[in-house]
Amino acid sequence: MTKIILWVFLIIVALFALRLLNMAKAKRRTAEPRREPSPPDTMVRCALCGVYLPRADAASGPNGLTCGDAGCAQKR
Repeated sequence: MTKIILWVFLIIVALFALRLLNMAKAKRRTAEPRREPSPPDTMVRCALCGVYLPRADAASGPNGLTCGDAGCAQKR
């Protein structure tokens, strides 16, 4: 009977130790500052071929924003 009580006690201690570890991990996660996701680039349409591309990649041309592709002017 004492062996059963000893095993039950050891299992309870092990479960308690795991609970303490999980609580410490959760506390560390909440203490770290969260990084906000960067907003997506706004998409613009090429004035010549109609392809959508990020505004950062668009080139300004005489007809408006273009994709800068060499074959873009020939498609139109």
